[in-house]
Amino acid sequence: MTTSDPEAADSNPPGETAAESRISAQLLGLLRSVLRSPEAADDRYSRIQAMKGRVSVERHGLGARLSHWTQALLMFILMGTGYAIWTGTYGPLNIVPWDGYYIAFGLHLWAGILLMAVLFVLFPLYHVYVDGHRQLAELADIRVSIRVAQAFVGLKSYIPGYHDARQTYDEAEGDWVAYHPMQKTFFWWINILFAVLVVTGFGMYAEMRSDPAWWIELLGFLDGWLNIVLLKQIHLFVFFIVVSMVLGHVYFALLPSNRETLRSMLFGDIDAYVLGGDDDDDG
Repeated sequence: MTTSDPEAADSNPPGETAAESRISAQLLGLLRSVLRSPEAADDRYSRIQAMKGRVSVERHGLGARLSHWTQALLMFILMGTGYAIWTGTYGPLNIVPWDGYYIAFGLHLWAGILLMAVLFVLFPLYHVYVDGHRQLAELADIRVSIRVAQAFVGLKSYIPGYHDARQTYDEAEGDWVAYHPMQKTFFWWINILFAVLVVTGFGMYAEMRSDPAWWIELLGFLDGWLNIVLLKQIHLFVFFIVVSMVLGHVYFALLPSNRETLRSMLFGDIDAYVLGGDDDDDG
């Protein structure tokens, strides 16, 4: 026969079990960890401020750079031809003997197919697996995002050493000390939103074709669930979101504080600090 411990029973708030109490404590601990200042949680920021001298480090390999700029070209082709199809304004695409619509549609279709291969396969392969850039959101990224957002609206100062941290390679971690909050966010959301454009676009294409090929039916599976008017509305809405994100990406890339990062996407290397496992003050 077992008896309950009255002291243990009284340790939890009324109506809360021990399991619920543990979960609450864990969530509270996680929240405190997230809200902790980045410089207090990561001593690398203070170490970076003491470092001297930079060396040339390859940030983006050739494969990542080629796939990135191929993505950019294909996205602008998609935006231009998509706008032409939507408005019926074809301009230089009106080439005799073809009608501008068919040229715009063909370019739009094949640019989308090629972008699927580059965006979903080639760029992640080179950027993540070959160059070693981590794209999953980590606790440190959340801390930095909160602090940068606060600094952006003037509530707090930027993290001491933050701009240098984005140009510092940590040999022990095999990754860069910090990323701009928009970098990983852009990577994920552009993939998710382009996937929506793919399934809605091919859904409309499957509706227009009398006998679509199997791969068109596969990618256009929404045709069986949504009518073409709703598919078009979703496609256009997401299209404008993607255009806004791409323009924002271009804006941030052209800021003076990101000039070296932009240069590395052109030429591969960047003048960076290297954080080793030993004393870095001599660096």
